[in-house]
Amino acid sequence: MVAVLLTILKILGIILLVLLGIILMVVLLVLFVPIRYKIKVHRKTEDGTPIVADVRVTYLAHILNVAFSYPEAAYVRVRVFCFTVFRSDKSKGDAESSSSEKGKRKEKKGKKKDKSQDDKGEDKIRAEDAPKSEETETTEAIAEAGQKEALKEEDEKDNSEGIEDAERGDGKEENKILAFLRKIWDVLKNIRYTIVRICDKIKDIVNNIRYYVEILQSDRFDRGFQVCKGQLIALLKMLRPRKLTGELLIGTGDPASTGQVMAAYGILYPLLGNHIEVVPDFERQIVEGSLFIKGKITIFVLVKCAWIIYFNKDIRKLIKLFKREAA
Repeated sequence: MVAVLLTILKILGIILLVLLGIILMVVLLVLFVPIRYKIKVHRKTEDGTPIVADVRVTYLAHILNVAFSYPEAAYVRVRVFCFTVFRSDKSKGDAESSSSEKGKRKEKKGKKKDKSQDDKGEDKIRAEDAPKSEETETTEAIAEAGQKEALKEEDEKDNSEGIEDAERGDGKEENKILAFLRKIWDVLKNIRYTIVRICDKIKDIVNNIRYYVEILQSDRFDRGFQVCKGQLIALLKMLRPRKLTGELLIGTGDPASTGQVMAAYGILYPLLGNHIEVVPDFERQIVEGSLFIKGKITIFVLVKCAWIIYFNKDIRKLIKLFKREAA
């Protein structure tokens, strides 16, 4: 019995070790195997197309392959091994077919509603065209007589009220003057309160500015800024292309503006170096050329930078101070 239990435990232990090994291998692959990308862009005025782009993203020795090209095949395609997992144009086609079916259904419902409304309209017209009986004519005459009497009574009431208002005119003028003076007093009070509120808000703004200026001038902010700066530089080094080549023929049609473009290229030359060649055209308005970018992205560097920034004591304290949680 004990031997059977030991063999079962041994098998379970082996299975757990294999699972842990698989999980560890997957984690290491995700963290350390880079995602590679290639971007090709070119434009020629002779082709007639505005721009041609081809983007390829691969992972794990092309096991995962993402492709996008424009304008020949303007859709995103995702492949795992040799099997297409996702294509954006197919999903769009399905959505369009479903929307067309919904539109047809709505049209059918609208036709049914129109028919029912037409039937109701015809019934109303028939009812209006039907001849009136003698009883209805007598009832209408009685109703008109009642309306005339009601109008006479209302005119008499209006005349009596006008006389009463004329008698009370003197008292109303005094009340109007008092109401006007009260409104002026209320306006003056509101002006006073608004001035006090504005002053309080200005004081709050000044205090907030002083508070944040003190944080920005503190040693803790300097240490946190240096940490963020170092991690940002590491990210930029990892994200920058490993290969960058390009040729560009540019002309704005105006020699002065073309010269300004070349001046901007001269400022960026220390960063671009000999990788991108820009040729000016001072006579024509033209933009054409080609560009090739190749690089890789490693998830481990992203996780490392996020880990360092998130668990840094100075940065966590600064976040609380900016949120006024540790003020």
